[in-house]
Amino acid sequence: MLGQISLALTIAKTAVKKEALLCVLAHPDVPLHNNPAELGARHRVRKRDVSFGPRSQAGLTAWDIFGTITQTAAKLGVNVAHYLHDRLSGAYQMPSLAALITQHAAEAHATMALAAA
Repeated sequence: MLGQISLALTIAKTAVKKEALLCVLAHPDVPLHNNPAELGARHRVRKRDVSFGPRSQAGLTAWDIFGTITQTAAKLGVNVAHYLHDRLSGAYQMPSLAALITQHAAEAHATMALAAA
């Protein structure tokens, strides 16, 4: 009996949120979750747990820099190993991550402007 009441309450709460829950069908660009920051931090937390944290301030800085580069490159679809090789070898054949971010932002802005028109 108690389980049936609990199920009925859950169904009622879901029905109230139906429109918001189904908005992803009308807008597939809407993320299915609302916490990308936590997802981004997960890698750092796992590394910290496995290695028991950095040993010095320089190690902490290196973790932060490397983590930022790898996560940004991954989000931009850039092969991290190729990017690091390009930068560390001094070849600079690949565009910088900052240039790619600017390019992606401009493309997104243009797409949004076209959609609004």
